[in-house]
Amino acid sequence: MQATPFGRDELINEVANEIKKGKHLVLTGAVGVGKSTVLRAALKSVERRVSERRHFNPLTESTGVPDPNPQQCRRRQQTRILIYITESQAKAQFVQIAKRLLETGILKPSALHLAKRYDIIPPAELEWAELQRTVNRLGIRDLSSAIIPAIYAYEGKVLVAVDDMTNLTPTQQAFWLAIYEHAQVVTCASSRKSGLNKLWWKMKAIEVPTLKPDAVMALVRDYIAQQGMMIESPELYIGHVVKQANGNPQAIMDMLSESAKERVVNKQQIRAMRHAAGVSYLDFTPVMILFGVAIVSTRYLAMGIGDTALYILAGIGAALFLAVRFLFMKGAGRATG
Repeated sequence: MQATPFGRDELINEVANEIKKGKHLVLTGAVGVGKSTVLRAALKSVERRVSERRHFNPLTESTGVPDPNPQQCRRRQQTRILIYITESQAKAQFVQIAKRLLETGILKPSALHLAKRYDIIPPAELEWAELQRTVNRLGIRDLSSAIIPAIYAYEGKVLVAVDDMTNLTPTQQAFWLAIYEHAQVVTCASSRKSGLNKLWWKMKAIEVPTLKPDAVMALVRDYIAQQGMMIESPELYIGHVVKQANGNPQAIMDMLSESAKERVVNKQQIRAMRHAAGVSYLDFTPVMILFGVAIVSTRYLAMGIGDTALYILAGIGAALFLAVRFLFMKGAGRATG
């Protein structure tokens, strides 16, 4: 279940306004903070016909002023095409773009190395199941060589909304930069890799912050009511979720969906609820560095003044330092494994 964008109205309006201006956008923020939810909500406010099930309806451009030429207005309303990409891997993303362009007739099947007989078939009648295997065999270079000229030749506008570009690599950057030249791109990224600076420089970054406690409380109460959850102490439960989730919508929904499995949530179960989002970690790296420098300096000092006892003491400290460092590294490996 997707978290409802409680407390996000101003942010959604900001994103929608930037989309209407034709800006390239990247929504940033921690994993699970709700970047994709905000993006979808903003797209819906730009074009309300975009549904959860199908993201590929044309976007209309309306100024609110009656057009003196209704036929021309109707033609203009069909000139901007939305391509919503749910895949996270670059190759699959380009396949999804090609699929959408085939559906709209912007891209000819033969441009994707498909048989020319498909070119005379109306786009709405093309069976993707027949074409998918051939298209999937193409590399990103072949896909982009077909996609980019098609977008460039299209007389309208193309809006590409990418659910996640966090995994994009520097070698794939050039292909996306070429698309940026001819289409508007809006996306989400949990982190912006330094090797992709040319890409990020073209985009306006909007941070999606964690939810405020009041918004979390509203979200939890709404979920409890909708699911009809039986909770022994509702206020204790709500306060505990607020503390453990730390404003992260995904963490909130994880805890709520887990609790919804219980017939009755009692106080003992509430107190036992935990989530990684509510755990704070201290970074001991600077302390370890300073400690290591101090040990090395002490050993050199002991050698310089000929103090054997100090030298032995520094050696013991070095051994302890290496042991502690090993334990920290092993613990970190388990945490990330």
